[in-house]
Order: sequence, then C-alpha cells, then structure tokens
Amino acid sequence: MSESQSSRRRMLSIEQIDIGVAEVAAAAAAEGVPLVLIGGVAMNHYGSDRFTADLDFAAPRALAALPPENPLSFGGYQAQTRGGVPVDLVIRDDEFKEVFEEALEFPRRIEGVPAPVVSPEYLLAMKMVARRPKDLFDLAALLDLRVVDEAKALRIVRRLLGAYAAQDLRSHIEEANWRRQRGG
Repeated sequence: MSESQSSRRRMLSIEQIDIGVAEVAAAAAAEGVPLVLIGGVAMNHYGSDRFTADLDFAAPRALAALPPENPLSFGGYQAQTRGGVPVDLVIRDDEFKEVFEEALEFPRRIEGVPAPVVSPEYLLAMKMVARRPKDLFDLAALLDLRVVDEAKALRIVRRLLGAYAAQDLRSHIEEANWRRQRGG
C-alpha cells in the first residue's frame, strides 16, 4: 500500500481540514476556477458529526496546483495538497453534470470557511446521484437536521434528475417526517 493510499484511510483532524480547505480555495482563486466544498466537510458545516478522510470539491475543471494522482470513476481525480491533505476533485462530464454545474452557481458562504459550500439542496441532489450507502445515510441526515428547504430540493431534483428521483426524494422526506413524529 502506497503512502497516499494509507493516508486516505485516516480521518482528517479539524486542523488538517481547515488548512486543506484554505489551500485549495486559494489555488482555485489564483487559477480562476470556481469550486464548492461538498462531501463530509460540507455535511459537517450543516450539523453532521460524520468523520471524513478527504476533502471533496466540485469544480468545472482541474486545478494545476492539485496534480492528479488517481482518477475518480465518476469524473475528476484524487490529489493531495502541498501539505499532504487528500482531496477528491469532482469534475462531472456525464448525465449528472448539470447538478454539479448549478451547485457551483448557488453556493453558500459560511463565515470562517474560505471556500464556498454547496447548498444543502444541491448536496442532497448529489447524494441522490451517488447512491452509495454512506450517501443515503447523509441524505437522511440532511433531512433530519432540517437544513434543507424541502420544496426547493424537490424542484431541483425533479428538474435535474427527473420525476422518479423526485418521487424517491418525497419518500425520503416522508420517512424523515415519520422519524420526527416518533421522536427519533
């Protein structure tokens, strides 16, 4: 196992996250590349206590300051900051590209965070696209945290992912409401 693979298995400390986000944000600004913070760190900013082993960003193109190490199967690549913080730079060029492009247009600015953070509604749509077990867990967490404008999320999902995805999201919303009514 290479050092890069080994470092991807360790969870990042708050200090590593802060330094890494600042480094990537500065590089993107210097190169004129818009990006948004997605993934576990974005989840943390919305109240999740999930740990993460890397920083995830969505961008329309590569950053020269983050040379690719390994490709991501869904578009983009893995890299490391100069300080050794693992980064996944998601660059979609598939049927879900529009979700990520729009997310870049409507980010949230959070005080003290040097990079824009994906809005919870677009993060929810991204989680629906990924559909891995941890993404479905994150989707439920976003709804349980009550940070998502559900009507807005439904409009985004219907428009970008279609009627079946909107129906699926409605089921997730109903389940979250059921959990709230039951007190858990």
